[in-house]
Amino acid sequence: MGGLVARTQTMSRVIAIQYRSPDPKLAADSVNQAIRTYVDGQKSGKDRDILELMKFLSSQIEDTRTRVINAERNLAQFRADNQLYDVGDASTLTRKLYEMQSQLLTAEQNLRNSEARLGSGGGMLGVEGSQLLSELASAEKEVAALSFELGPVHPRMIEARRRLAAVESRVGSERGRLANNNRGEVEAARKSVERLKSEVAKLDEQISKQTVSSAQLRTLQIELDTAKQHYQAVLTRLQDVSVTTQGQGGSRASAKQLNDAVPSGVPVAPRKDLIVLMAFLASLALGVAAAIVIELMDSGFRSIHQLEQLTGVAALGMVPFQATRLKRNAAPWLNIVDKPNSAYSEAMRTIRTGIQLSSADHSQRTVVVTSSVPGEGKTTTSLSLAAASAASGARTLLIDCDLRQPSLHKNLGVENEAGLAEFLSGQRNLEELVHVEPRTGLYYILAGKRPPSPTDLLGSLRMRRLMQQLGEAFDLVVLDTPPVLAVSDALLLVRQTDTTIFVVRWEKTRRDIAAAGVKMAYEAGARLSGIVLTQVDLRRHAQYDYTDSGVYYYRGYKRYYGE
Repeated sequence: MGGLVARTQTMSRVIAIQYRSPDPKLAADSVNQAIRTYVDGQKSGKDRDILELMKFLSSQIEDTRTRVINAERNLAQFRADNQLYDVGDASTLTRKLYEMQSQLLTAEQNLRNSEARLGSGGGMLGVEGSQLLSELASAEKEVAALSFELGPVHPRMIEARRRLAAVESRVGSERGRLANNNRGEVEAARKSVERLKSEVAKLDEQISKQTVSSAQLRTLQIELDTAKQHYQAVLTRLQDVSVTTQGQGGSRASAKQLNDAVPSGVPVAPRKDLIVLMAFLASLALGVAAAIVIELMDSGFRSIHQLEQLTGVAALGMVPFQATRLKRNAAPWLNIVDKPNSAYSEAMRTIRTGIQLSSADHSQRTVVVTSSVPGEGKTTTSLSLAAASAASGARTLLIDCDLRQPSLHKNLGVENEAGLAEFLSGQRNLEELVHVEPRTGLYYILAGKRPPSPTDLLGSLRMRRLMQQLGEAFDLVVLDTPPVLAVSDALLLVRQTDTTIFVVRWEKTRRDIAAAGVKMAYEAGARLSGIVLTQVDLRRHAQYDYTDSGVYYYRGYKRYYGE
């Protein structure tokens, strides 16, 4: 027997009630009883909610009434404390301040004029002053005329001098009186200026105080208005609830039963057709999931076609895996010398030919060999490519530019005492660092001791000049560089060289990682000749039946290789 199930349809307010039981009548009665119980519970719950709401609103009315009373009391107290009975007094005080400032400017101008007159001696203005000056001039003229005609003891001369002294005394008195008058005017003007300044300062202080008080007054008024609005809203809500409750005589349930449940004439479960369909869908989903998991696990490249399709870069060729075909402790690149007609040697010559044909306008003399991550056969490919070029008679130089994890000296079986790092840091000359591999005639430069900052050395002007010098001196210069996703050293060299080869390991390198490495090389300005798929298991590769598998393993082509 199943339990009671309630389902709500999307974008609908209808609830469907179901109950499964072996007895059809029991199932229908159970559904009808559940609906009645739900409706009755809603009604009683709604009554309780209304009572609780009315209690809550009643308590809120008391709180809001208290808030309104307190806000009115605070507003009245603030008005009384700050004597703010008319908010519009601020504009009157401002006009009065402008008038007082205008009077102050006039008084200060008068003060400056009075001080100027006082400094100049006061002058001789007015009719009386003009007469005294005229008399003084006449007396001086008379004394001057008599001094040529009469002697100094002549009675007329003595009388003329007495009159001149009397006039000079009157002029001095008049000037003293005018000076006293000017000093009085200056003092009065100064007192007027000080009085006006004091009144202007008081008005300014009153306006500032009233501005602050007005702002506080507006805040208190807003608090009062807000409290009144809240009180009115709560009171209106309580009245609405009371009127609604009284008008209905009780609450009604917000849900109603649309139809009664009736006993079913046929069984509704189990649904055999649905079970079969679900089993089919589950099997289909499981198969799809298994296919996806297998595809995710196979995240590497298995053919040149996959490599070109994902990266958008042409492939130069595939390099066979040689571990099972080599003597104990032998290096793959020795096949170039020991087995020149092997598939491995032919793959290297194919890659070298692809580099030469990648640009018809410019000879490809300097080549960067890089990869996305370590372990993709980058150093082996660099050494084998350089050995193939040297074996063909071309003047070839191989440089180990991986200053962090050098490996060229291990493949050649020599000591890494000095190399590129010492040359770029100025410790050694180039002639001391160039060595020759005796079996292939290949020139090589080791990495040297690890410097403090390999990136700075590889991106230096000395490195760029070295690339130009070596490109002119050798037919082919191969640079073995670090992986681009690990460090940025290789990205500094791709612009300094003619072309770049990107190495991807067959079946091991993840596709997203390889695509990310190629993208970084392109963004750094690399001129890619193509991509090389390394460490390819030719037998397994042929089993996948790719379009390029016959080229490397089909029996008809195998006769051309001498293993």
